[in-house]
Amino acid sequence: MSGWDWFEEVAAADETDEADRVHWQQCFGTHAGQKVLAELERSIIKTALGPQSPDRAIWMREGQRALVLQMARLARGSVERGAADKG
Repeated sequence: MSGWDWFEEVAAADETDEADRVHWQQCFGTHAGQKVLAELERSIIKTALGPQSPDRAIWMREGQRALVLQMARLARGSVERGAADKG
């Protein structure tokens, strides 16, 4: 491996196919799962740290934000599909 080859491998590993997302969709596609995601978004995404926050707290919050956004992205499939099935 040389140059930017590693980037292609990482990008391929990031792509989760539909079969690998089923457990995310089954968990967070439910009413209870949507409530959990809403609470995570409220407490992590929609709040801000104050200007006195140390760098390590800001880095930690950014990691939390990334995790919550990834969870919501993976769960979105069943929610969108469920809405389409009902219409």
